[in-house]
Amino acid sequence: MNHKLHKKLKAPITLISHGRSGTSLLQNIFDAHPNISVAGETADLIFSTWYSIKKAEGLVPGLFENGKVVRWPERTARGVRAVFGEIFDFPTEYWMQKPIGQPFVMGYLRKQTMSLDEWFELYWNILNDIFPQGKFITILRHPCDVVLSSGEYWGRDQKGTWGGIATMAQCILHKSSKISYAVNYHELVEKPEEVIKDLFAHLEVPYDPTVLKALDYVYVPNQEGWKQDKTEFQAKIEKKFSRREDWDKLDLSGLDNEIKIIQELWQKYGYSLELPN
Repeated sequence: MNHKLHKKLKAPITLISHGRSGTSLLQNIFDAHPNISVAGETADLIFSTWYSIKKAEGLVPGLFENGKVVRWPERTARGVRAVFGEIFDFPTEYWMQKPIGQPFVMGYLRKQTMSLDEWFELYWNILNDIFPQGKFITILRHPCDVVLSSGEYWGRDQKGTWGGIATMAQCILHKSSKISYAVNYHELVEKPEEVIKDLFAHLEVPYDPTVLKALDYVYVPNQEGWKQDKTEFQAKIEKKFSRREDWDKLDLSGLDNEIKIIQELWQKYGYSLELPN
């Protein structure tokens, strides 16, 4: 691997959030930028590769460089970056990924009695080892809209989805979290150019107006297609993709803890969270 690519692989823009939160829109805004490559949804690629390499610890010879042992966190990190270098073409100066959701290996590790807090600590340590110069962001969409959208798109039950949103919020709030910036989905839809310019300024990536072309489409609105012409969704566009009129279909009973965690996440990034009575 050449030195320039090796350096670039350490420094992705990384979007972490719950599904149905606007991550596809944000990914395609990055993808429309002429100097950003997009790797897509990489959670399992990162963590399953990391776990596979980690399992070799103690079974293969040690690695020495300049008379010093290369420790396993660095070896696994190099291995994951090498996989990225082999399967992706990053001809641009910057690249972006969205390892949204919790990776498959999490379920296996938690069966081995790892607590949720221990998992979050490991999760962020792994990401920091592999992408030490990475810039981490999230996107906040109203959880009521996320729950309704998840039920419509995946058929998921409300309580389970609230739990998933809260778990992701805990992950982002964790003391080892690397997330430094949150995009508000509703502001992004309301005033896209202003929000995108602020985002790119934070990332120290030059803004390019061609990114606004991503707004000509609607992304994964249903199971019929990943990228669809926005003219087919005028009613949703007029409502700015809000599902407020359907919030009365939500059952918030027994969700005090989940809602508290989600509110804490919004407050961390300067937003209040209005919920139905």
